[in-house]
Amino acid sequence: MSAKSFEVSDPVNSSLKGFALANPSITLVPEEKILFRKTQSENIALISGGGSGHEPTHAGFIGKGMLSGAVVGEIFASPSTKQILNAIRLVNENASGVLLIVKNYTGDVLHFGLSAERARALGINCRVAVIGDDVAVGRAKGGMVGRRALAGTVLVHKIVGAFAETYSSKYGLDGTAKVAKIINDNLVTIGSSLDHCKVPGRKFESELNDKQMELGMGIHNEPGVKVLDPIPSTEDLISKYMLPKLLDPNDEDRAFVDFDKDDEVVLLINNLGGISNFIITSIASKTTDFLKEAYNITPVQTIAGTVMTSFNGNGFSITLLNATKATKALQSEFQEVKSVLDLLNAYTDAPGWPISDFENTPAPSVNEDLLHNEVTAKAVGTYDFDTFAKWMKSGAKQVIESEPHITELDNQVGDGDCGYTLVAGVKGITDNLDKLSKDALSQAVAQISDFIEGSMGGTSGGLYSILLSGFSHGLIQVCKSKDEPVTKDIVAKSLEIALDTLYKYTKARKGSSTMIDALEPFIKEFTASKDFGKAVQAAEEGAKSTATFEAKFGRASYVGDSSKVEDPGAVGLCEFLKGVQSAF
Repeated sequence: MSAKSFEVSDPVNSSLKGFALANPSITLVPEEKILFRKTQSENIALISGGGSGHEPTHAGFIGKGMLSGAVVGEIFASPSTKQILNAIRLVNENASGVLLIVKNYTGDVLHFGLSAERARALGINCRVAVIGDDVAVGRAKGGMVGRRALAGTVLVHKIVGAFAETYSSKYGLDGTAKVAKIINDNLVTIGSSLDHCKVPGRKFESELNDKQMELGMGIHNEPGVKVLDPIPSTEDLISKYMLPKLLDPNDEDRAFVDFDKDDEVVLLINNLGGISNFIITSIASKTTDFLKEAYNITPVQTIAGTVMTSFNGNGFSITLLNATKATKALQSEFQEVKSVLDLLNAYTDAPGWPISDFENTPAPSVNEDLLHNEVTAKAVGTYDFDTFAKWMKSGAKQVIESEPHITELDNQVGDGDCGYTLVAGVKGITDNLDKLSKDALSQAVAQISDFIEGSMGGTSGGLYSILLSGFSHGLIQVCKSKDEPVTKDIVAKSLEIALDTLYKYTKARKGSSTMIDALEPFIKEFTASKDFGKAVQAAEEGAKSTATFEAKFGRASYVGDSSKVEDPGAVGLCEFLKGVQSAF
């Protein structure tokens, strides 16, 4: 298990440019990391996206009969709301509506959800379909988060894409979204890997030795649900560990889809990036044998290849789609649909689809006017800009000094980037202080929301951006006039509105071991006492409490025992607040 890998400078942008060069029917907007094609005006357009590192997902599935566009984030990080909204505007120019197909990871759900809200506010017909097909984590551990998205997502892209191409002009956005749900409800996937992947620009780290592997590993280097020691044979891995978790009807934690004796089943064997084609097709053969021998299932169709990777992940995943049950559900809604298999095998020229045909299609041009959507807000609430700037600088300084401690915590319960992400966020504030409105706090906060989202990315960027957008809206609601000075009472009421706004887009609450455990106590105490020091103390107590229970959200919810480690996001928020307090 070697950690060596080829690397290039600026890997994300160079990868996108190379992809566009190899696929001239797809247009790249480099500054926004958007790729798109032309969509027929009467059809619903499909957009997907997410962090880099899963290629050919998502850009590889842009094509007639699949996606209309893809939005690309940094490595394993969601694209920003601004990127996604620009993509919506571009593809909607030649469509009757837009369906966002989103993998069920917190950052993606937040950013795509906020983008859909903003798109609807602009009069664009837009909806979100959240996809999750993983069975490894199970219902008990997954809780309110739900199933993670794995390679089964690509089958959703293909089947919904074919439906949109043929039927969406009749059934519209709601019908197209319904198809996505039907397919997702009939999908199960599990992955396994010999080791974590090597992320470009980062040091390779692994907790596994040469005799161990992980069952149920995610696509972002999340740990699996079980370490297998010693490493079983590939045959035993498939027959004794993976297939039972997909098909055992008595496993109430993982029996997400029923498979009856005569059901037609589609089998997808996906390469996580580091397996040879020789081995992948061998795995497809072995899996088919075990399905027939142990479960009396002979796949009606087998797809084997590389559709959703984790860079050079030395592993594979198995996906099963119950085509019979999916077809029945589709036919009950859409009489014209003969079979889910017809949609699965309908024509596509998407370059990443392993059984696609190709044709030369001219690339659409870019309407630059659709890309200008600077964040604005109604101007209310006068404030002392110099004092505010001093607070922001002091809070940022404290976060930067605390980064090593935050990173250490996140290495234990997350993917190790929380500290770096928070530093990027506070620098996004301090580097742009001169651009803030000095006359209206509502406008300044809205601008900070935009700066933070652009600089942080990922889940944290989405959470803080929504929170600050809510605070700006709160100021607009609470302030009685444009020239009214911002008081503690106004701040308190606006913070309550901000928290309510955030709660629209996350199910995390106090006791979930997230930044909410510090944020909610801070807001409630400040609302009650109007005392910033007491509010900071309440936030610290909330952060410390996260070391007494397991996480329910974020990547920490997928690891073994997170109950003895303070949540790094909650600690990071406290450090910022303490920095602000020190400047009083």
